[in-house]
Amino acid sequence: MKLTKIALATAMTVAAGAASAETFFYDNSVSVLYGESYEVGNSDKTVVTFEHFSANSWGDIFIFGDRLINNENEVPNTTGDDGSETYIEVAPRFKVSDFDAGFVKNVYIATTWEMSENNDDFLVGLGTDFNIPGFQNLSFNAYQRLNDDGDNNYQTTTVWGVPFAIAGQNFMFDGFWDWATATDDKAATSNFTYQLKWDAAQALGTDNKVYVGIEHAVWNNKFAIEHTSGFDTKENVVSALVKVHF
Repeated sequence: MKLTKIALATAMTVAAGAASAETFFYDNSVSVLYGESYEVGNSDKTVVTFEHFSANSWGDIFIFGDRLINNENEVPNTTGDDGSETYIEVAPRFKVSDFDAGFVKNVYIATTWEMSENNDDFLVGLGTDFNIPGFQNLSFNAYQRLNDDGDNNYQTTTVWGVPFAIAGQNFMFDGFWDWATATDDKAATSNFTYQLKWDAAQALGTDNKVYVGIEHAVWNNKFAIEHTSGFDTKENVVSALVKVHF
């Protein structure tokens, strides 16, 4: 099953690259997070993240990679001597309908390939974008998950971005909510994460967005490991954030 999912995900990614006849918009960023209240693994972590998003004539694609660095050496695990690890997602969506003027903006075939040092999971389903006043973006995706570790299940993902200004300064409130259903051997899991950040570009005299702020992540049954561990899998972590777009 794992080889089948990897083959599907590879084909999905290659198809997305080959199909990019015209790019309407793209954005890249690198961010650094620092938090001290993680429950899973060491409590003190730095996370370095690369993100890419582009909108194309065929749809869009979001790619990110996290490098989670444990700042203590107290909780080793199977991903490394100190528990540090890398996690990557590749998520192309293929447009099937376009309703630019309506409440529903676009409809997609939505796919995601989740890659960790232990598992490769593949998600496929339907996605939508919405036209909502005040929102830079609002999307909702519903997937079936094909899981390496355990039974398959279902997931919904909501993503939003709301820019706003206070006293001539630009801010952004954005984030996502992943919710996955329970299986016979694992409880449901939820990850609600948002960032609240100030764009310091004007103060720094640069054209590129440079965000400073916080990320707040609320996990319930993190990594769906509730039934296989003796430690708390609920997290409520506020991290300092610096994010540079280019």
